Amino acid sequence: MGSSWASWFEGMTIRHEESGQTALTGPLPDEPALYGVLAKIRDLGLPLVEVKRLATEVSITDEKEGSAT
Repeated sequence: MGSSWASWFEGMTIRHEESGQTALTGPLPDEPALYGVLAKIRDLGLPLVEVKRLATEVSITDEKEGSAT
């Protein structure tokens, strides 16, 4: 998958790993955007190996203050 697919995947960064896997990284504004990306992966017939939420300084701060992100 080339970098030209980035706009199709909500502008996420496409990185090719040495293992031969491709990683999509980047922020998504909300759950519907995440489900949209997951649907595109499914529709292309790509195997999904892992989904991981990475904490950001903003979300950590918000969680400490008790607000949902």
